[in-house]
Amino acid sequence: MAYVDLNPVRAAIAETPETSDYTSIRERLAPRFNLADAIQAQTERLFLNQFPLPLKPLLNFEGAIRDEPQRGILLSLTDYLELVDYTGRIINPDKRGHIPEHQPPILQRIGLGADEWLIEATEFENRYRDNQRTHLDRRRSVA
Repeated sequence: MAYVDLNPVRAAIAETPETSDYTSIRERLAPRFNLADAIQAQTERLFLNQFPLPLKPLLNFEGAIRDEPQRGILLSLTDYLELVDYTGRIINPDKRGHIPEHQPPILQRIGLGADEWLIEATEFENRYRDNQRTHLDRRRSVA
């Protein structure tokens, strides 16, 4: 997943994953439309018949392992963003691009400070249990 979110950076198409039009990170931070509704509408119009498997919206970030069925990603969104940012800064001689050193850390770039991160990390389950789009999705707009 991180590899795919870094493809536009590695191809030197975008400087950061959140500024690319082609990443799940951008869609999570600044959703352009409700993906589940779009898939449903396209399915009803029979436009998606050529796909042999059902299409699904982006999985939620669950943040922690719980003693109940979980269907999401077992990381928090902030942990995933930091993982992608850290990985994207590593220079790979076989690739054209990387996240430049002059870029601040991703949580800073999207305006998530230490206080808000603490709230996100400690209240994750309460805030996102049944929510397809996260609090971050609704609040962030990516330049």
